[in-house]
Amino acid sequence: MGKLTGLKPERVFYYFEELTKIPRCSYNEKAVSDYLKSLGEKLGLETIQDESLNIIMKKPATKGYENSVGIVIQSHMDMVCEKEEGSNHNFTCDPLEIFVEGDLIKANKTTLGGDDGIGVAMGLALMEDNELEHPKMELVVTVEEEVKMTGAFNLSNKVLEGRKLINIDSDEEGILTMGSAGGEAIDIKLPLNFEEVENSTNYEVNISGLLGGHSGMEIGNGKGNAIRILSEVLEEIFKITEFKIVSISGGTKDNAIPRDAVGIISIATSSENKLLENLENIKKIVKENNKKIEGDLNISIEKVNKSSKAMSKKNTEDILHLLKNIHIGPFTMIPGNETIVESSSNLALVRTEEEIFSIRVSERSSSPKSMEKLRNTIIEVVEKTDAKLTTGDNYPAWEYKPVSQLRETAVRVYKELFNKDLVTTVIHAGLECGILNEKYPDMDIISVGPNMRFIHTPDEELSISSTERVYKFVRRLIEESK
Repeated sequence: MGKLTGLKPERVFYYFEELTKIPRCSYNEKAVSDYLKSLGEKLGLETIQDESLNIIMKKPATKGYENSVGIVIQSHMDMVCEKEEGSNHNFTCDPLEIFVEGDLIKANKTTLGGDDGIGVAMGLALMEDNELEHPKMELVVTVEEEVKMTGAFNLSNKVLEGRKLINIDSDEEGILTMGSAGGEAIDIKLPLNFEEVENSTNYEVNISGLLGGHSGMEIGNGKGNAIRILSEVLEEIFKITEFKIVSISGGTKDNAIPRDAVGIISIATSSENKLLENLENIKKIVKENNKKIEGDLNISIEKVNKSSKAMSKKNTEDILHLLKNIHIGPFTMIPGNETIVESSSNLALVRTEEEIFSIRVSERSSSPKSMEKLRNTIIEVVEKTDAKLTTGDNYPAWEYKPVSQLRETAVRVYKELFNKDLVTTVIHAGLECGILNEKYPDMDIISVGPNMRFIHTPDEELSISSTERVYKFVRRLIEESK
């Protein structure tokens, strides 16, 4: 008996649990793609597995719907793989350890993969449902959405026949998404010069205890960025005594706000007492400056070993300048609606390699002009150092369309089912809808999904009751698309 046996809708949760058994981090999707291909064929559906491993299933219209506009259900098969420190979970081969807690489904010390396993599970349940009356239906499940949206970019612009698309990749019930931000990655590379040091000791500065979160949806929610907080600690130390950086690392994913960061610095032995005398005051200052962030900020500063090599003074100054001045968080808000972020940046990843210090910044914006302004502020910061900047991994914004028959039907159906108004909005996260809209400009697109919280973190949770309501809504919406 499965962990989710007995939950309703039964087939949705059956497929969701099956997906949790298949490792499916981004770039490791061959097994789950093969599973979906085999399943589609067993269901007797026309099933396509393209060169990128995207899956497309097609199901003919039922009687009376033959002349109706076809419906496309779309989701992605990969998941963000994050785990708690100390977890022995191996994302390349281990099934997720899921469990039910009241109305919630969670995973043991790892991400759950509700984003977007639940969208895939709903799509599969719909495609096997022989009692559902519907127009021609197509299910599209893409790869690598969480990293570069490779699957959506490589999807053929001729493979889909339907012109109404329901993307099931949103994370709040009762919200109908009609637009999303575009984005790009900024890579900053600083050549390193390591020098021999004498009469020095290494100290490790460790930042932990933060909640992290989705770098789009939660960028304006007071989530502390561990890399920036690390730079604040280093700045306070520098006021006490000069040092040279040995290494800095932080962050795990482009689209996750960093929860942890660690830096090792080399301090002259003669300055150790001065540092030790001020340790508690340094922690107090930084914690006070970050008292409004979520989570339980932990700052550890401890001696680790003697120094032998450290970065040059110029390298150290450049890194401190970059980490302090690169913009993070919201940059502009939607004009006329100051509650929705228009553009933002996430200082996502820093790494010390043998000859290079690398930084990745993830930018998002629903306005190309605001994106350009934000990019230029980062360029100005980088130009004051010896680092070089490149951009890539661009994906387009999904622009709101004032006229949408699918939206009108969805609003009506939701009101009839639940006696509540369906809220329509645009979001500050990247959805594949923007890419699909470019490939199929005449496609009428909406995005929905059940309540999920803490996605892209080991605290991720999915509401069971919300999943049931959203599935009921999508199913009725399809029936009403005659």
